[in-house]
Amino acid sequence: MELLDFFPENMRARWRQYSFCFNEVREIRLRVNHSVRVLCDRDIKLAIVYDERDMEEIFRYLCHDSVYAYEEERKQGFIMADGGHRIGITGELTALENGRYIAKYIRYINIRLAHEHKNVAREIINHIYDAKSGQPLNTLIISPPGLGKTTLLRDMIRLLSNGAAGHEGCNVGVVDERGEIAGAYRGSALLDCGERTDIITGGDKRQGISILVRTFSPRVIAMDEIGGELDAQSIFYAGVSGCGVIATVHGSTLEDIRKKRELDALFEQEIFKRFILISSDSSLSRYASIYDERGNELCGRKQLRAYA
Repeated sequence: MELLDFFPENMRARWRQYSFCFNEVREIRLRVNHSVRVLCDRDIKLAIVYDERDMEEIFRYLCHDSVYAYEEERKQGFIMADGGHRIGITGELTALENGRYIAKYIRYINIRLAHEHKNVAREIINHIYDAKSGQPLNTLIISPPGLGKTTLLRDMIRLLSNGAAGHEGCNVGVVDERGEIAGAYRGSALLDCGERTDIITGGDKRQGISILVRTFSPRVIAMDEIGGELDAQSIFYAGVSGCGVIATVHGSTLEDIRKKRELDALFEQEIFKRFILISSDSSLSRYASIYDERGNELCGRKQLRAYA
């Protein structure tokens, strides 16, 4: 895939003057009547400006000229593109009958590119296995937005599924509500999540976990971006069903997530035995720090790098 593929054919000429490497681009931000900005290892301002009509055309193109087919996603403030790329949308909101809102006029678009970085979890995967039993431990990945928590989660799923660090592979079930973990298209994973992995896209976490537990016998269930009380209940359900859990949550510190009242019960009962905190430095290199259920650091900060 190329960056050009996100734009209608009549808008691609201006993009051809730039030579961005797709795998190095993290975000493309479009703001009506302002210069396009591309985030790589730095924030780059382009000599491209889109007006209101352009933004509407780009949005229709991203929806394959079927805006209403994406209505449920639009209510959440984003749509998904083939390959697991998440496209944030906003502008003027209009209220719906059920108390929710939907963007009526799209004036701001953020294209967040999903990249597959294999073995980015290689340096830390051994820390999420129990030293005695060799079984994977319940693990929560904590990260501010945009630092690669889903990328790390995907690679951990792949390594657990295939086997890593001297441990045999195991069945992994993935609840991929938005298709972002597996880059799912029509239910099929376009990104490598391992040879023993079964994936459910759409639906919600509780429903997905119920299906996986009843019919696929996973040793581990993985999910992205927990935060609400229903998510906490889903994790309890997985736990009592004998499955390990790997999940992600937005936050900058352990203290941040401990303040989330919806997740109080998970922390009080020490459901998670490992916490992986992702951080970055001024050059946008990413690092992982690993803690046990009581907040004790288990190893020094590890740089997250993809290996061949």
